[in-house]
Amino acid sequence: MVELVLVIALAGVVAVMISTVLSRPLQGFVDQSRRAELTDQAATALNRMARDIRMAVPNSMRESPGTNGLDFVPLHEVGRYQGSLDEHGVLHDPPICDTDPCRISMVTDLEAASVAESRWLVIYNLGAESGGVPVDGQNLWAYQAPGVVTPSNARFELDVSGSSQRLVVKDAIGFRFAFASPQRRLYLAREAVRYRCDLATGVLWRETFDTLDLTKPPLSRTPLADSVSHCAFTYQHGTHTRNALITLRLSLSKGGETISLVQQVHVDNAP
Repeated sequence: MVELVLVIALAGVVAVMISTVLSRPLQGFVDQSRRAELTDQAATALNRMARDIRMAVPNSMRESPGTNGLDFVPLHEVGRYQGSLDEHGVLHDPPICDTDPCRISMVTDLEAASVAESRWLVIYNLGAESGGVPVDGQNLWAYQAPGVVTPSNARFELDVSGSSQRLVVKDAIGFRFAFASPQRRLYLAREAVRYRCDLATGVLWRETFDTLDLTKPPLSRTPLADSVSHCAFTYQHGTHTRNALITLRLSLSKGGETISLVQQVHVDNAP
């Protein structure tokens, strides 16, 4: 019995010594794993945002009005045009839709499936603002005819005749583009995107919309990161000496640990 008690006592002493020696390395490993997990999650989210931002329609980027977020319209299809053909076969630039449908003669080839999926056609979006408010007809967030983006109910098809292609625009009668593109560029888009931080739930959302009125409910929502404790997205407009610059700041917190990452993205807004 005495020997058994001695063995139990010695085993307890050894266990205490081992736990004391190993507790700090084990805790350090757990903390390091948590930091690595948070860093990986934040970096993945920021890289996804940067990739989307670089594929945005020129001058469509803006800080979300009234929310902690970032809005833009991703490119869906890009091409170069000659002009719109009227009923007499005369080319007009900027394109006009005085007939329904109207046809825009293309220089480059487009994908028929991508054209059919598109909701908006954008030509020479200046992204003009006055006091932070989009200028009607010069910014795709402020529709007007003439303007830089087709009506929201417009539909698109691709008409291929021999070696020539024409972009067919339906349900846009009376619309005309305000400006001709010096490089004859046009952009097709099918959705608007908002990145939004909900600090109440700690989630960074990627929301998609089928309208340019982003006060409407989103079409879909995808979480990019959780455990978000802080985020800030700032957009600096470009000047004649530099491109526009977007700064993304994201902080994640979990288990008493907080990591903060910053990423900047240059945006070429040449329309």
